[in-house]
Amino acid sequence: MFRKIVSNLPFSPALVGQLGFYAKRLRKEEATRRIGLIFVVLALVVQSLAVFQPPESANASSPRDMVSGGLGLGANRSLNNFLVPYDANTKHLKDTMNYVGITRAEIAATTFTSWIAGDKLSWGFGPRFSYAQGERQYSIPDSNGNIVTTVYSRPLKLSEGSNARIWGWVGYSKKVGWFAIMQACGNLVTDIVPPPPPPPKCVVNSEILASSKECQPCPGNESLWINDKSCIPHIEKSKTATNTSQGFVDASTKTAHAGDQISYTISISNTGLSPTTTPLEENLSDVLDYASLVDNGGGTLDKDTKVLSWGDVKLDPGAKQTRTFVVRLPDTIPATAQGSSDNASFDCIMTNTYGNSININVDCPAPKVIEKVVKELPHTGPTENMIFAGIVLAIATFFYARTRQVREEVRLVRRNVNAGSI
Repeated sequence: MFRKIVSNLPFSPALVGQLGFYAKRLRKEEATRRIGLIFVVLALVVQSLAVFQPPESANASSPRDMVSGGLGLGANRSLNNFLVPYDANTKHLKDTMNYVGITRAEIAATTFTSWIAGDKLSWGFGPRFSYAQGERQYSIPDSNGNIVTTVYSRPLKLSEGSNARIWGWVGYSKKVGWFAIMQACGNLVTDIVPPPPPPPKCVVNSEILASSKECQPCPGNESLWINDKSCIPHIEKSKTATNTSQGFVDASTKTAHAGDQISYTISISNTGLSPTTTPLEENLSDVLDYASLVDNGGGTLDKDTKVLSWGDVKLDPGAKQTRTFVVRLPDTIPATAQGSSDNASFDCIMTNTYGNSININVDCPAPKVIEKVVKELPHTGPTENMIFAGIVLAIATFFYARTRQVREEVRLVRRNVNAGSI
């Protein structure tokens, strides 16, 4: 347009009026492109901050992790992030690996790769699912035979999905065969549960039983023992949940909305033959992702571990105790992304296990719906992001400079026309 007007000016001086109109449009266009350039520069600054100070995951670490924070990402990824706490026996990591039957040499020989979750088992500290879902509990002894910690194995697909691809270090053990260490959390993954150590002598009604057939692991707690009929002691747990805001209905059958109140009732009973004392506590870590405790039912909540505890309770044979507590969803449900350490966190489901598991769907906002549909964006690193941002900045700068140049040319042409040079 500019060239057409200028080339015809010697033949039609009246076109100088159109040139003036064109100059006004150029001024507006220059202002628009200047604003666009400013926003591109601001976006580049934000992009630079994201590259040099990347945000942390909503759940970069979980109390259930064998290695807090995982084994590192990018340049910080290293198997040493597992071997260092292993050598220091942090969180009794070495004792746990010894119990499973995996040696340090076998860990050091692993290779970084990926695998499909399938039917593999994930090991971690702290319960997550129910016995009926496949979770098992193990009491871990130290080198002196003293019980020092408790670990749990559960199907990996419960938290990741059967077809999920997991990254980490894969190796082979003489005792358990194929095994892996997850990059995100340092948790152990195996194909099988290792065979239990030789059972010790157990006492039933003051009689010492040495037969391995009589000393079998008690379902739900491999640290207890069973004879023909009952564990000594045998603890049974159960729970229910009621949505009091939607007509006192079973909370697992309704989607929880913002502001809803959920009432949980847990029960513990002793169906064994002798009295026992056991801690009464409830892990609320997944529930408190989307709710807050409004009535603790006489218990005490540990803000770090998210465990609601009522201390030790004594249960005589046949005795049963119950506790009730209430949680409330906020008026605005957060759109927090799922954590890298625990994919079951912030997944729009409040999962809680006490004997049995209760899953309550949460009415999450639109970004979480998109997150479920689009599981993963294309893999791009800091280099690709900065290159793309640089290209966008170059294009914006070019068009802004081009507009300024044309406007200056129009000014010169109009001056020459007025001076009679054209």
